Amino acid sequence: MFSLKFSKKIIIYFSLFALAIFGCFRSYYNLTDDFRQANITYDMPNRPEWDILSLSPSEKSKIDQILNQTFTYIGKGAQSYAFGSEDGKYVLKFFKFKHLKPSLFVDLLPSVPPFINYKMKQTERKTRKLEGVFAGYRLAYESHREDSGLLFIHLNKTDNLGKTAIVLDKMGWEHKIPLDDVVFILQYKAETMRKVMHDLLAKDNVTLAKHRINQIIDLYLSEYRKGIFDHDHGVMHNAGFVSDRPIHLDVGKLKKNDSMRTKETYAKDIELVVRRMDKWLKENEPKHHPELAAHIEEKMNQIIGEPFHL
Repeated sequence: MFSLKFSKKIIIYFSLFALAIFGCFRSYYNLTDDFRQANITYDMPNRPEWDILSLSPSEKSKIDQILNQTFTYIGKGAQSYAFGSEDGKYVLKFFKFKHLKPSLFVDLLPSVPPFINYKMKQTERKTRKLEGVFAGYRLAYESHREDSGLLFIHLNKTDNLGKTAIVLDKMGWEHKIPLDDVVFILQYKAETMRKVMHDLLAKDNVTLAKHRINQIIDLYLSEYRKGIFDHDHGVMHNAGFVSDRPIHLDVGKLKKNDSMRTKETYAKDIELVVRRMDKWLKENEPKHHPELAAHIEEKMNQIIGEPFHL
């Protein structure tokens, strides 16, 4: 009897201990979003296709001045952590490599059947994902820089930047990040399309909302003319504005496809984009949705040259 009671106590204590540990980890994650240098660093070989042209002296001077600021944590997405500059004009993004490289669990599996096949598939899947994201940013920087708000991308390790970024994490703790050693993106800070629409329609400014819709659709059309398109059609969070200028915020899924230059091909893609836009407006702005939906249909009629209905 004593042994049984003792065993029950052990189980209860162990369970409480495990719950406490789990709670600590969850609290840490919620408080910090798990931002740490280990999660933004990946020891991988440099690839020539990820290199960019050297900056001119004036360009390097501008980048240096921007990076001299302290950057404060804004939030995280599926692929990166974002930090805003002191002057509110720029965003410094670090990639979340824990989602772009094989997990520790996969690494610890023995390289023997049947685990070896699983390890290979997981490694190949993560490699494809990483290469796709890097290729998207490289494509945008070379072919679509102004319309993606990109100022600088750093996809390979270097030894010539000589810059250390000072960032404040979600808790306000300071981190000094040697930029030569990490992958990062420097981009103009923008407001997402969904925020712009929400703010305008809260003031019943339908006229400007229609103009903003036209600008975003025209942005996508300009990409098709260059033979590029976004494989992710999340227009309400992937596109936005720097002041009055429309830009493509997240270009990690940008692809090259010359067939997009033809109306037969891009008409199908822009239809997916405007349907996503219409869906968001219907769910979030029902008061103004009918008028804006009619406006989108009219715009699409002009683009594809035939009647279009949402």
